[in-house]
Amino acid sequence: MSLNTHAPSRQKGLVLMISLIVLVVMTLAAIALVRSMITSNQIANNLALRQGTTAAADLALEKARIWLVNQSLAAPNDLNADSADNGYRASNTPPNGVDVNRWPINGNKWQDGVAWVWANPNAGNWPIANTEAGEANTNGYKAAYFIQRSCAAVGAKTPNQSGCDIQKMSPGKQEAKSEYQMIYKITVRIEGPKDTVSFYQSTMY
Repeated sequence: MSLNTHAPSRQKGLVLMISLIVLVVMTLAAIALVRSMITSNQIANNLALRQGTTAAADLALEKARIWLVNQSLAAPNDLNADSADNGYRASNTPPNGVDVNRWPINGNKWQDGVAWVWANPNAGNWPIANTEAGEANTNGYKAAYFIQRSCAAVGAKTPNQSGCDIQKMSPGKQEAKSEYQMIYKITVRIEGPKDTVSFYQSTMY
């Protein structure tokens, strides 16, 4: 009885080629996944920085507002003059040689001559004097503010020909029977983590 033997068929490399293709596809998918995770982390980090900066700015704006309101109730005539210790300027006119469109901010810093104060996040509604170092909150943000009265010069002002930006509180009434409020601008500078610097401005009357 004779046995027919057949030589084994030679491999043509098809399985190896398919394996290499699958390996390349898996590698590209892994790279894309890693890049997507990095991008998502960066977006989340930026959102966290923005929220922390906004919260610190809100605190500084509120402390500036409270000081301004208390001052207008207790000693309104004092608002006719500058108060460097409280970061207040009775006029919005910049020093000689300074562009009014860049006052009080110059790049990511204050212009020279701006009397700003740190907003203390841990004590009451009063600021830290401008000669002291700023105190950061628990998230590492420090906030300072500067208040400007929107008038061309210091001194007592009246609604008529005052040289000030004022808000008419009773639009429907005649001029003689209308009430006006002075407009103030509050500028806030926030120092945050990773050496970030942000500015916020708010107008109140």
